Amino acid sequence: MKTSPVRVKARTHSLLKQMAQHQRRPIPDVLDDAVERYRREQLFEAADVAYRRAGTKKDRDLDAWENALADGLREG
Repeated sequence: MKTSPVRVKARTHSLLKQMAQHQRRPIPDVLDDAVERYRREQLFEAADVAYRRAGTKKDRDLDAWENALADGLREG
């Protein structure tokens, strides 16, 4: 696997070292997991924002179905 050096603050390195020792894993593996979790968090936050924006738009088809369901008539 190809690797690249990454510069981090001394405190960040200390935390990564502590986490790696606690988990008995190499620092690069701990950092990989942390970055992947952060990437997923950002993805879900962006999806949530998009979903909320889409929810504020009026959908004429959806309004028609909601009206049809609220007409009091039974199915079948």
